[in-house]
Amino acid sequence: MPRIARIDTASYEVPLKGRLTWGDGHELRQLAHVLVRVELEDGAFGFAEATPRPSIYGETQASIRHIMGEHLAPICLGETIEGFSAIAALSARLARIKNNNTARGALDMALHQALARSRGERLSKYLGATRERILLSAIVSTGSQEAVMADVNALYQAGIRVFKVKIGREIETEIRTLERLIGQYPAAQFYVDANETLASDTAARLLQRLLELGVNHCEEALPVHRLKERRQLRRDCRMPIIADDSAFTAADLEREIASDTFDILNIKTARTGFSESRRMLERSVAARKAVMIGSQASSLLGCLHAAVFAGHQDVACANECSFYLKTEADLCAAPPIVAGWLALSAAEQSLEGMHEALSYSF
Repeated sequence: MPRIARIDTASYEVPLKGRLTWGDGHELRQLAHVLVRVELEDGAFGFAEATPRPSIYGETQASIRHIMGEHLAPICLGETIEGFSAIAALSARLARIKNNNTARGALDMALHQALARSRGERLSKYLGATRERILLSAIVSTGSQEAVMADVNALYQAGIRVFKVKIGREIETEIRTLERLIGQYPAAQFYVDANETLASDTAARLLQRLLELGVNHCEEALPVHRLKERRQLRRDCRMPIIADDSAFTAADLEREIASDTFDILNIKTARTGFSESRRMLERSVAARKAVMIGSQASSLLGCLHAAVFAGHQDVACANECSFYLKTEADLCAAPPIVAGWLALSAAEQSLEGMHEALSYSF
């Protein structure tokens, strides 16, 4: 049974092809992330990506590296990890260090990757992922109609067939853009992310308009703190609602299930690792909710971890594991996307190649 011998971090930046904007003024111009490396006593290692989002979780590159070195790593070093449940129990202890979502999520994923390698197992088998193919979706920024059309066209050419379009800034203009997109790409599917920007008294009517237009789902229509209004919206609206910001953690998920506010859960392994993500997946399935996997605007490494987790049979929706297509990084190691689908075996092969390459540079 291997023990945790070493935990290291390194900051890195990845430029974006264009800025990502969403909600009521959020903006991302580049990926400023933290690489987390875990090594076990037997020499097995695992890497994962922490994705600080100051406007969402309050984390920064500096805070992640500090909390890892001063608080999270000391809890882990010397601990024995004999199986998935042991890492899950250790991750539950890490949750005593409040918030720090992506720092804890990355450490959890790196630990699981290291243990899988120690056992000589493929990560997919270790995680119980059995789907041969994973349906992908892509995030489309807010912006002018021409900018949105160009973004979707580039992603379509890259193989994507499902798109999450950000809305909530100029709604009538955004509806016209969606109408044009649906007409121009009849083989594609579209859903929207309002990022909590809609008004309680008009949201149901607006979502009905979008549904009649051909939009499939809406993510986080109303502010998270308006629990009663969100519960009522789901009762009043025929369009399925996706929970994201309202369900950061398993505890949040329990509240949302109890209030019956959503139809589909967006699990982001970047903030809940593999341990808590599995708990949330199992709980959602038990509550008869659909599940999708998001990537928190991850680079290729984080997207591949999310994609392998999305290979679980209970993940039936399209998954946002394609954000790396928006980066200026060298993507020669990226797996092919064919008519919207990513092969699990190809994703895992790319992930293993990245781990081997990173081991030489760390």
